[in-house]
Amino acid sequence: MKIEYLEDFENIKEEFLSRFVLSWEDFQIRSKDWIEKMGDRGWPVDRRWYDQAFLWDKMDPRYAFTSFQEALTFLREKSGTVLFMTEKIDEAARKRDVRYVARADAVELSNRIEEEWYEMYRLLEEDMYNPDALPCDIYVFDQTMNWCVVFTHETSDIESELDDPMKAAESRCCIICNR
Repeated sequence: MKIEYLEDFENIKEEFLSRFVLSWEDFQIRSKDWIEKMGDRGWPVDRRWYDQAFLWDKMDPRYAFTSFQEALTFLREKSGTVLFMTEKIDEAARKRDVRYVARADAVELSNRIEEEWYEMYRLLEEDMYNPDALPCDIYVFDQTMNWCVVFTHETSDIESELDDPMKAAESRCCIICNR
């Protein structure tokens, strides 16, 4: 699969953030009940949490989680080139930021995401890992930014990660955003 890393991606990143990720102010309004619930449990959600949270944690709650297979199908139905990006935490600032934006063929990218996700779980069983693999959190979208599909590192069946890693692999949490 050919991946083209974009040199100047700041504008793309900013456009993505403005379309799909809630600002701190909007997040507080749209996620008020959840923020209160987390505070009641002793896990305060404040500006520091917001800065360190994954982008998908800060998306509009109306973009509900979907299955890994549904997300793959959604991406495979797209034709041509798509953009994708990942994020990392800047240890000095304790803030998450976009690591890169790249271009790839939609179907080839979906196939690689699927293969590497299952391969990661297989390698974990053998106490190994693939240093050349894509990051586990990937945001895929097209140039128009009318849609986005997010592949997170989370699973909806966390308990099975120890007992049945391949079952956990099948329960990967994803998000489909249609504008």
